[in-house]
Amino acid sequence: MKNILLATTILASVATVASAETGVSISGYGRFGLVYDGSADDVVTTNSTTTIHTRLRFNIDATTETDSGVTFGGRIRMQHSSGSDGADLSAAMLFATYEGLRVEVGNANTAYDSVALMYDPEMGFVDSSFGDPQGNFFAFNSGPNPTADYMGVFASYSMGGFTGRISAIDPDQTTSVGAETEVSVSFDYTSGPFTVALAAVQDGEGIADNDQFFVGAAYAINDAATVGLNYVDEGEVPVVMAHGGDQGRTITLYGNYTMGATTLRAYVADNDYAGNVEDTSFGIGADYDLGGARLSGSIQRGYEDETVADLGVRFDF
Repeated sequence: MKNILLATTILASVATVASAETGVSISGYGRFGLVYDGSADDVVTTNSTTTIHTRLRFNIDATTETDSGVTFGGRIRMQHSSGSDGADLSAAMLFATYEGLRVEVGNANTAYDSVALMYDPEMGFVDSSFGDPQGNFFAFNSGPNPTADYMGVFASYSMGGFTGRISAIDPDQTTSVGAETEVSVSFDYTSGPFTVALAAVQDGEGIADNDQFFVGAAYAINDAATVGLNYVDEGEVPVVMAHGGDQGRTITLYGNYTMGATTLRAYVADNDYAGNVEDTSFGIGADYDLGGARLSGSIQRGYEDETVADLGVRFDF
């Protein structure tokens, strides 16, 4: 009940302030549809294979600009997804921007998670892909931070087609004992139809020696078609963790083609983690532009030889 009252108060306050044009805005998205997971009905769990999935996300941003042109601001996120008994409220991210420079502190983004091309193989209304990175690393937290004294610092600089980023995430800034500080860097560059991207993370998710590396390239054949290739060294986590040990390497070839209001998507990925049932995953999907929203669906096979599928609608605001 307290969470509901807090959420209502925040949204009512933001709506009032936003109408006064004081630099407070709300953005986000909603999505809903059917999700099928063939692995849910196994001999252990016997869960339903088909469920209705929903998510509503609000990004609440407040900004002010100084006379010298520096913009200061902050963001919190409110989100509810099906399977949760209430909405989550994120920890705050504070930022400053000036021309091409951006600095964030608190619940900051990370350089590794922000690199271009990393998530381009995703498809369906839930935007998923077995070609995504499989390793452990930090990102902006849509809910509370994982620890009370979690602190992140992120900086990026963009000029023309180039963007560079660096970040450091300390799981507990009050002590030097325990989890490691995650440090990551990334770079991407676009020139005409070509985009290239490079990223690395040290001690991903605060796990010692969990170092990961990403390189990607994409080529826009024309206005309708794009192909891309991603490579990820997924790092290594302790064997006592779920899905532990060397996480392997993932290579993903993907592409999309647009015809009118329809975009077709496909990918094939290979991951050599020792615990896989199958090393090869693949997926096909399609989007239909509804004008302000999209109808999306996909069918994918994962590394456990499971079949997953989804069909639903996503709209952004």
